[in-house]
Parts: sequence; C-alpha cells; structure tokens
Amino acid sequence: MIGSLFVTGPAGTGKSTFCGALKEWLITNEYDAAVVNLDPGSEYIPYEAEVDIRETISLSQIMSEYNLGPNGAQIVAADLLLDNLEPVSGVLRELDDYYVIFDTPGQMELFTYRPGAPLLVEKLSGHRSMLAFISDAVLSVSPSGYISQKMLYASVMSRFFRPMIYVLNKADLVTEEDIQRISSWEESPEILSDALMDEKAPMMKDFFISVLKSFKEADLISKIVPVSARDFSGLEDVYSDMSVFFTGGSDTDTMYRDD
Repeated sequence: MIGSLFVTGPAGTGKSTFCGALKEWLITNEYDAAVVNLDPGSEYIPYEAEVDIRETISLSQIMSEYNLGPNGAQIVAADLLLDNLEPVSGVLRELDDYYVIFDTPGQMELFTYRPGAPLLVEKLSGHRSMLAFISDAVLSVSPSGYISQKMLYASVMSRFFRPMIYVLNKADLVTEEDIQRISSWEESPEILSDALMDEKAPMMKDFFISVLKSFKEADLISKIVPVSARDFSGLEDVYSDMSVFFTGGSDTDTMYRDD
C-alpha cells in the first residue's frame, strides 16, 4: 500500500460515513482506495469494504462461547483482532498502489485504549500509517465541547505517537463563522481561554488555563481540517496531508490512472 489512515474518534462523530466518503473521493479523483472495517460490532457500514472483520469475528458467537453480554463481547472481540489479522494482511499484500482506510470500532475505547492497538497498527501498516481523529463540529461550537474533544485527541496521540489529522466532521451543520471561531481557538489558547470563561464559571479557570497551556507546550496545537462527508468538502485537504506524509506531496500513479 502507499499508506494507511486509521480513523478513530468518539461515537457518533461520523467515522464510518467519513471513511466511505473519503474512499469515494479518492476513487473519483483516480486514486486507488480501499476500506477495511475493523469493527465487529457494526450493524451497518455505508461503504463497500474490501475486508470486513465481521466475516472473521462474530459477536454473537463470542457472547455464546464466553457467556458475555454485548459490551463484554465487544471487549473480547477487540482483543481478538490481533489473533485474526491474516485475512486482513492477505488482502493488503495485494494493494500495492492503494490508500487503505481503516474504520475502527465506533466506541473509540475499544480501539484506542486496548493494550494491543498500537501493535495492531504496526503489524498492519508499519511506518506507512497515520491516524485521523474525527471530531464533531456541532459539539465543537462551544469552548467546553471543543476542549473535551481536544483532550481525547491528545489521549490518542499519547497512545500511538504517529502523525495525526484533526478532522472537524459535519462542517455542513455549522456556519462558516463557527468554523473560523474554532480555528481561532486552535491558533490561540488565549482566545479559547477567554471564550471558555464566558461560557463557564471562573471557579475552574486555573485548571483549564493549565490544560490549554499544556496543549501549546506539547505541540498539540494542530491544523483543523473542516470536512463534510455529505458534500465531500474538505476531503481534498485530508488527501493533501496524507500525500505529504506518504509520498512527499507528489501524486502517485495508480491502476486507475494506468487504465
């Protein structure tokens, strides 16, 4: 593969829809792309998966075999991923000229916080991997909502230590002014601090100021990529970041281009 993008983030932020939209955008623009579903608990996926882990790992079978409820079965399934990578790896070996998008479990803790997750990424992609953290634009309109998602982003970075893209998904549901304001918060912790103090009582002021300073000192201030999976806006910027990391910014000839 040219490179892989592991897509993670809180439940409900539109990760699977983003994966399907990015695949469609890449193919429309004549790049080879594939999606791998790593969520054995998915009831529906809005794309055609080249590999679907549900064909290898069955939640109902795990529930029956281990006498577990749905939540316990999800945890066991997440830990079984490492032992069931061959069907995935076998397909990946055939995708030399592809960008591969990995759709991780809807509940991000089942991927991000399991002990084997960094090893899973290493085994599947090695150094040719980066992560996309999918945040919710609607929640990010408030300073507290933005900070809560940014803290989750920091926790993902601390787990994987790989290049990351901060995707502001559902950008079509907020105004351009909202996006500009969120971007200003990213660029200036002082502006974000002032906005937070207007929203919340000052009793937590010292705590949040320390958190915001830590973002800046730890280089967690990053470019925000507003994206709408509905109208495909922003996906070119996601591809641009992927291209810079994987190919130095030069477009790569693909099977589609050869055709």
